[in-house]
Amino acid sequence: MSDTNPSLYSNLLAGSAAAVFQTTLSHPFEFLKTGQQLHRSLPNAEAFNMFHHVKSYFAGCSALNIGILLKTATRFATFDKACQLLKDPENPEAPVSGLRLIAAGSITGFMESMLIIPFENIKTRMIENALILSNRYQEEVETGGKDKPRSKSVNNMETKEQIRPKLYKQVKKEINPRYEKFLYYEKHPSTNIFTTVREMVQTRGFTTFFQGSMPTIFRQVGNSAVRFTTYTTLKQMISPNKPLSEYYAFGIGVFSSCAVVALTQPIDVVKTRMQSKYTWSLYRNSLNCVYRTFIEEGLTSLWKGWVPRLFKVGLSGGVSFGVYQYVDNLMLSMQYERSLGHD
Repeated sequence: MSDTNPSLYSNLLAGSAAAVFQTTLSHPFEFLKTGQQLHRSLPNAEAFNMFHHVKSYFAGCSALNIGILLKTATRFATFDKACQLLKDPENPEAPVSGLRLIAAGSITGFMESMLIIPFENIKTRMIENALILSNRYQEEVETGGKDKPRSKSVNNMETKEQIRPKLYKQVKKEINPRYEKFLYYEKHPSTNIFTTVREMVQTRGFTTFFQGSMPTIFRQVGNSAVRFTTYTTLKQMISPNKPLSEYYAFGIGVFSSCAVVALTQPIDVVKTRMQSKYTWSLYRNSLNCVYRTFIEEGLTSLWKGWVPRLFKVGLSGGVSFGVYQYVDNLMLSMQYERSLGHD
């Protein structure tokens, strides 16, 4: 990121510090974004409930933090390395720009997605379970604890009685305990990362950790290509010959994040829906997901959750680049002082 090519250690430290802080701070927006995207706006469907217990808004934060740490450790190091490899051989001192810059961002996004996919699936499952439990609790409060037919899930799936024949047809060739586990976790959704991982393995096998891989890859590549291209272009315009201040980095990070949301939101919606615990019964593949969402819910449904995502990505992008630039500048300052001491 810096024109003076800071060390890999500086990159990892700056990126990791920014990642943990911004992911936790912005997670309530991630919760609302995911919930809105999972909610299917079918005829007569209830509106998505935005209000839940405070604890629910941080469901999936632990899984996302682990994935974000791995992704961030790869992000800055990969981008810097890609920029070095893609420098113009005829003018190696010139900063990377144009198609070379877009290619560097795309390479970075692809590497990130390879690490983040399993944790994205765990995060989505944890949020989905938290929404189911929260809605169930609110129904019990409203009815005073009286028996009431179990409501539909957060994405408006059919009730369990309607699901069972369809599910049985799909799983009768598989191991029977997997079906029993599915019914068990319908009654007792997992509430933490360890039980969620166990639920996913027992109900759908290890392949469930890689649901939505293609839209996740496309989203990450798109995110990084747009984010780094916008950020680096503006950085070169504002401060081409010296390190950028953390305040400018925050502002440019917010602006570049807005561009990310504007261009990649439909891909993010498809990615989230393909990671749902009920995907097997709703969509054959990502293209079928796009088709059914468009036909059944309208074009605007492909932009579900854009408001909380804009807050989340804008905040996380601004904080991430701002903290990164601050730590980066601090490390460079320390290196400079050490060099003066040696002289």
